[in-house]
Amino acid sequence: MKIEIIGPGCPFCKTLCKRTKEVVQENNIDAEIEHLTNFKSWIKHFPMTPVLIVDGEIRHRGKWLPNKKKILKLLTEGK
Repeated sequence: MKIEIIGPGCPFCKTLCKRTKEVVQENNIDAEIEHLTNFKSWIKHFPMTPVLIVDGEIRHRGKWLPNKKKILKLLTEGK
């Protein structure tokens, strides 16, 4: 599984990245997590950052951040 968190490096995207890493670790999910903060990555999603992408599919966007239970659901839906 490839997980991308896209955002400008703000507290919201840092929190989403931290929570996502915790969910992956706590649930033994085999995943590669990448936090993309470069301008070209996040500007196309502005102002709806941070964005959570799983295997190329947007699963979450916006500053309302999901809790860990919701992140687990977002990571595993469609499997």
